[in-house]
Amino acid sequence: MTQNIIIQAIKSIFIDIIGEILYFPIWWYAQGLKRTTLWMWNSIVGSARNLALPLMFKNLFKPMFGQTDRQGRAISFVMRIILTLSRLIVFIVLLVFNLLVLIFWIVLPVVVAWGLATNIRELWKQ
Repeated sequence: MTQNIIIQAIKSIFIDIIGEILYFPIWWYAQGLKRTTLWMWNSIVGSARNLALPLMFKNLFKPMFGQTDRQGRAISFVMRIILTLSRLIVFIVLLVFNLLVLIFWIVLPVVVAWGLATNIRELWKQ
C-alpha cells in the first residue's frame, strides 16, 4: 500500500514537472513578457520624472534665481542647455538599457534552445 502511494506521488510530481516545462515558453512570452514590458515602461517614465526632463524643457527660457538682466538670462540659458542635454543623454542611456533588457528577454529562450539543439546534435554525431 505504501509503495503504491509513493509510486503515485512520484508519477504526480513527474507529470507536474513535465507540465511546468511545457508551460514555461507560454508563460515566458505571455505573462512574463507583459510584466517585463510594464517594468520597462515604468522604469522609463520614472527615469524621465526623476531627471525632471519635462520641467527642464518647460523652464529653458526662464531666468535662474530671478536674474532678469541680460547677463543673468544668458548664463541661465547656457546652464539650462547644459543641464538639459546632460540629463537627456542620461535618459537616452537608460532608455537603451531598458530596450536591451526587453530584447534580451525575447531572445534568451531562443538562444538557449538553439544552443541545446546544437550540443545534442554534436553528441549524436560522436
